[in-house]
Amino acid sequence: MNGSCLCKTVEFKLCYRPSLFYRCHCSLCRKQTGVGYNLATLVKENEFRWIQGENSIISWSKPTGYRTDFCRVCGSTVPNILRDMPYVWVPVGLLDESLVMECVGDFCTDDAMPWDDIRSDTPHSESVQSLAYLLDLLKLTT
Repeated sequence: MNGSCLCKTVEFKLCYRPSLFYRCHCSLCRKQTGVGYNLATLVKENEFRWIQGENSIISWSKPTGYRTDFCRVCGSTVPNILRDMPYVWVPVGLLDESLVMECVGDFCTDDAMPWDDIRSDTPHSESVQSLAYLLDLLKLTT
């Protein structure tokens, strides 16, 4: 399964087809995407490969540790390897194939804007959960 940025300068491959994702409604994700939330999944680092354009990726970080990586040509947010962890954060909108995926939860709902219609059929969390909790929801733990 391949994915790419808007201009296809940055392309990557996942060695499996993810079936689960999550939504984060925090202000950082909202600003990063320009909409009410971010849709993403995590994959094991050994199941992720850059095809091309890795040298066209720019990173921006906050002192708190939040980081976003994006294509220097088109500005699309692109996957990034989690700091000191063997996982890659992947925005699901970058995937090139149509997939049937299930949302495992909505996070940071206390930070959601009033116009952000949070779905009631998923587990909700008012704040950021631990990475271990998210990995468990995404069925990445053994």
